[in-house]
Amino acid sequence: MDHETAWADPDTRRAWRRTALFRCAALPASLLAFAAWLFAVVMTPAWLLVLWLPILCVGLWYALLAMAALASLAGTRRVLRVYPWQLDLTEVRSKKNGSTQFVVPDPERPEKSVRLGYGGLIGTGRHFWVRTVQSGQVTAAWFAGDPRYLGVVATPGPRHLVLVAQREATDSRMSPRKRGVSPEARARARAAGARVGGD
Repeated sequence: MDHETAWADPDTRRAWRRTALFRCAALPASLLAFAAWLFAVVMTPAWLLVLWLPILCVGLWYALLAMAALASLAGTRRVLRVYPWQLDLTEVRSKKNGSTQFVVPDPERPEKSVRLGYGGLIGTGRHFWVRTVQSGQVTAAWFAGDPRYLGVVATPGPRHLVLVAQREATDSRMSPRKRGVSPEARARARAAGARVGGD
């Protein structure tokens, strides 16, 4: 792929739009489910509230996951506008805790690798990247980004875009990574939305 950035590829833009459409549809589905829950609560005897409350908690958790997925769309596009795709260099593994691990070569030391995780939360077990990796259907992926900070993973095509990040690149309570990273790589990661610290 000879594009300067992943976003310059028309297939990538189409994949991002498909992802955005799917994630935007998940929120109205959550609202409809809540309306159905409310209708069921009103139309059934009061003692059944013991049954309906756990269902509400599960529904709220899935709604929060849908909102988090929707919020990651802008970050995904930002990364794709900065970095090109690295084709089939990313190894994909399933971990014992139910999450997925992406193993990507270090951009400045290719003999070393960096690991990024996805999943492991309650409710993420049916996500594409957890389900298909556990079943062995997917073992390699495309990657756009800097694995020391953040990136976007996709199946070849690209399809099934997901934003992954090191915790210190997004969590303000942690010190951002500085060691072993060139100023150019840090500037690029900052442009993609990562926390890289002061120069």
